[in-house]
Amino acid sequence: MATNFLTRSQSERYPHFAKFLKELFEHRLCSINFATKSLNEERKEVFQEYKKTKNSYEAIKLVYDCIWDIIADSNVEDDESLKTLEMAFISSELNESMKIVKSHKPNSDDEVLRVFGVNYKQEKIDDDITFWTQEQLKNQLIEKGVALLSEMGQDVQGNNHDLLKAKLNQLPSLISSKLKASESIKKTMEENDKTLKEQYTKYTTTLLESLQIMENLLQKHVIEIQNEQNVSRSQSLEVQCDALYLKIKSLHLEILCETYNKETVPALKKISKELEAKSEQTENDIRASRLRLNRYESVGQDFNCIVNEYGKLRETIKQKKWTLDKLQSYSAN
Repeated sequence: MATNFLTRSQSERYPHFAKFLKELFEHRLCSINFATKSLNEERKEVFQEYKKTKNSYEAIKLVYDCIWDIIADSNVEDDESLKTLEMAFISSELNESMKIVKSHKPNSDDEVLRVFGVNYKQEKIDDDITFWTQEQLKNQLIEKGVALLSEMGQDVQGNNHDLLKAKLNQLPSLISSKLKASESIKKTMEENDKTLKEQYTKYTTTLLESLQIMENLLQKHVIEIQNEQNVSRSQSLEVQCDALYLKIKSLHLEILCETYNKETVPALKKISKELEAKSEQTENDIRASRLRLNRYESVGQDFNCIVNEYGKLRETIKQKKWTLDKLQSYSAN
């Protein structure tokens, strides 16, 4: 019974609580309304007593309604008996349902009802009217019984009095069997509904567990695919890098081929010789400038003109040195 309130995974996770629920429902509680078994027994007894009282009330009410139907029937031939019965029932209704003060006058044998200041004589029913009422009531009940038999699918058309009486005597057993069949169908439907709910809970739990497993598998599959994609991408980038390196190397070789060919090599050699000559000349100028600079530096700081010339010489040496570096770089190429 504990499985109705706990899933399989929850029962495995909390075994002590599942055991407690099982013992509780086996010995103390009812799984339908969560009441104790003693309380359910008391409720059952009260319900049986209520059922008996209700059946008794329904029987009395049926007779009561039939009598009022007799009173309201316009086809009744005995008007005197009908009028007496009607007055007796009306006085009885007034006596039961309203606040009535009975008037006891001296030297009066009959009881008089006083309703809102009006004296109302309470009628009594003698034996003849009682027998007449019983006969009318019998006819009313037979008509209702025939109607019930017709509704239950029994053929009552053309039956003689004895056969109809036999069928009417079987009417309680037929109704009881119908009620038992209805109760059985209701119980079966409740059991089916309970089983359906249990299956629904079981299937839902299984579905959730399956979805969890599927989610884990998908995550694992996505990670594997991502790794494969990363490996493929790294290999592709490596190939692209190799291709770019080869392209750069090819471009460098093309530039060298375009620069050093049969037509440009003599000119480049001539340019190289001129650059070497200019480089030597520049070096000589630098050495001469340094000698002059050393000479000026040895003179001292007293002569402004020498200082100005010294600054100019340094600037000239700087320019010559830059020119020499450029010429050397061109010669190297």
